[in-house]
Amino acid sequence: MKILILGNGAFGSVMASYLKKKGHKVLPESEISKAEAIFVSLPSFAVVPELLKLKNKITKSKIIICSKGFSNDGELLSEALKRKLKNKIFFLYGPTLAHELKEGVFSGMVLSGPSGKEKLKKELESESLHIELSEDVVGVQIGSGLKNAVTIFVGIAEGAKYGDNTKAYIFTKGVCEIAKIGKALGGDMSTFLGLTCIGDLTLHSRNRSIGVEIGKGKNIRSIIGKLDYVPEGIVAVQNIKILGIKKKIKMPIMDILYKIIFGGMSPSAGVEMIKKLP
Repeated sequence: MKILILGNGAFGSVMASYLKKKGHKVLPESEISKAEAIFVSLPSFAVVPELLKLKNKITKSKIIICSKGFSNDGELLSEALKRKLKNKIFFLYGPTLAHELKEGVFSGMVLSGPSGKEKLKKELESESLHIELSEDVVGVQIGSGLKNAVTIFVGIAEGAKYGDNTKAYIFTKGVCEIAKIGKALGGDMSTFLGLTCIGDLTLHSRNRSIGVEIGKGKNIRSIIGKLDYVPEGIVAVQNIKILGIKKKIKMPIMDILYKIIFGGMSPSAGVEMIKKLP
């Protein structure tokens, strides 16, 4: 396949290298109109506007979204894109640290989307990368987006010197809330037990490291100011609040997390509130 990668971060760069080794041709952006498939590894809030800029050049391309999160107005990327693009849109998520993919460590991902994903799986899969197929487009987006938020909360507990038992409690309650939100939006409960949610939560990601810093009492603005990227989990916390209000979904853990990050609530006060949840 002729492939274009949108997003030059760690994951996008590793995918470009991986796909070249698979025998695919990775194109420069100047040849975007020739691309048969476009892999999108941009920050989630940039996905819709960037693809719309390229709309007239990508009419024949399959689009594979690797960005984890929601659009800026708290909408699922699948919903925002289907109104504006006629392309076939797929979602490829899983617990895949970029450096391990680069080293060929065995990994697994989930590919969700319309017809044609079976063929796409064959084009992407290798001995080092197993790909599962899913019909649950909503569930894979909710799980992969909100696991970033939950892992921040686990990191906050770690930074605030809570023990493993407390972190396990937050992890579990967080997964339950993700599943509740996902089910309310039409997702399949089994999806949240798979690679895109619980599987991805097991990794010690950059989002968890940010949570640790918040747990130590550092201000989110000062943390972000030292980074050269926008933390997906932080954006997800903002956007899921918008989505929750729109859809009238109660999400107490996400609300507590929002208050810790943006509302001045202390980590200890947040944990105390979680203790009181049913």
